[in-house]
Amino acid sequence: MKNFFVCFLILFFSACGYTPTSKIANNIFNDKVYVNVELNLQDPKNSIFVADTLKEMVISKLGRKLALKDEADDIINVRMSNLDFIPLIYDKNGYVVNYKAKLNLEFYVVFKNGTKEHFKTSGSYNFDISPNSIISDSARYDAIRAASSEAFDEFISAIAIKGYKRDI
Repeated sequence: MKNFFVCFLILFFSACGYTPTSKIANNIFNDKVYVNVELNLQDPKNSIFVADTLKEMVISKLGRKLALKDEADDIINVRMSNLDFIPLIYDKNGYVVNYKAKLNLEFYVVFKNGTKEHFKTSGSYNFDISPNSIISDSARYDAIRAASSEAFDEFISAIAIKGYKRDI
């Protein structure tokens, strides 16, 4: 029965033309990508967290190399439009014990062929803190990192749905 189920899944996914988004993303961007994250003057520290995470995502999730602007095939400009820490759960004394980090990003992409696209994405992450305490730097960093990763995944999905193909 187990073998039948495995064979069915393999046949189902190969027959229906299913392609993972990450595989589609390989056809979107060329090898060298320049990522520019616009620093938010009101929140420069968190902007740097977002920039580091997005650059890491281009390398790890897309398998692309970061390049200087004049050497890059494709350019991804990112602007952090909003970052909020929203209290979700309070304890019996009225102290916040759970927050949601909500991040909104705007991606402006310039492809090698000169085509330009604009995408708005968002990511969120829920996390706990100790009662009667402030959000620590490490908790904030982890929350921003997770929310940035989710927003980047949404960006890749959106661009894959549009069906962009790079010029080879």
